[in-house]
Amino acid sequence: MHGRLYNEVVLEIVISPQTPLLIKSGQKASIDPALPDMQFVRTRKRLSDGSVAEVVYIPGSSLRGVLRAHAERLLRTLNEEYACQVEAKKLCLRQKGLKEDKEAADTLYKASCHACRLFGNTGVASRVQLSDLYPAGNPLRETRFGVAIDRITGAVAVGPFDLEVVTDGRFEGQIVLRNFTIGQFGLLSAALLDIADGLVALGHAKSRGLGRVRIEFVRAQFRLARSDQNQLLGVGALAPTEVKRRYGLPDNDAIALEGFQPVRRDSLYYQAHSNDDAQIRQWLNTVAPRWVEEVQRAG
Repeated sequence: MHGRLYNEVVLEIVISPQTPLLIKSGQKASIDPALPDMQFVRTRKRLSDGSVAEVVYIPGSSLRGVLRAHAERLLRTLNEEYACQVEAKKLCLRQKGLKEDKEAADTLYKASCHACRLFGNTGVASRVQLSDLYPAGNPLRETRFGVAIDRITGAVAVGPFDLEVVTDGRFEGQIVLRNFTIGQFGLLSAALLDIADGLVALGHAKSRGLGRVRIEFVRAQFRLARSDQNQLLGVGALAPTEVKRRYGLPDNDAIALEGFQPVRRDSLYYQAHSNDDAQIRQWLNTVAPRWVEEVQRAG
């Protein structure tokens, strides 16, 4: 199914810290005493003036990991069997004795749990792509200090150590979702909205109050192979009957969205977009509950 494009949504987002944020670098602590023990991850980037500088950023993999973990948490809350039990090494394809290189794509897809159908596994490609999030301007950074306390003696076990955190700034990035069902878009929306509402934290030292962020939805761009008035169509409504049968795609895979008006842009695709954060949030809130209905029907 990944060889065709039935529908697509591109979300341009901005993440801003509400509490100090630390996406910890994997590099070992430097011997330079001027540098903190735990540094924010960095990369080199060409700036608008043409110069190249080292900047702090949020890796797409960091956001993706949090999104997937929370989506799996939501699925398991509904039913333990709806997502892989990774910690127990009970992976959906392995439990069913399937070998990724010897099975058809539709067989692997139907055998995968609902989280793997959206985020991928060793046999099924992900429907979600996340870019790295780069800073707009110069984020405000500071150094925080901490210690680890021995719970038996009450004495300092480790430390003191220092952490480099971002306290203010804007990180811009993009989320792309392709060939999705309405329920899959709903599950991704539910996870994104929980992060935006501060219910799920990012990065290091979450239990110490770090990592609460705000998400601003700058733009949503939809592309559909067919239009039906103000309805967002999932792949179950767009794919041919044979593809739908092979992959077990849902029926009635569509949802009406207020203000959603696809316009034909070329001989094949219709497009709809919004640059209004409030309207995009409304669309996400409308779609979010559909994941429960879809996974319960599929079992």
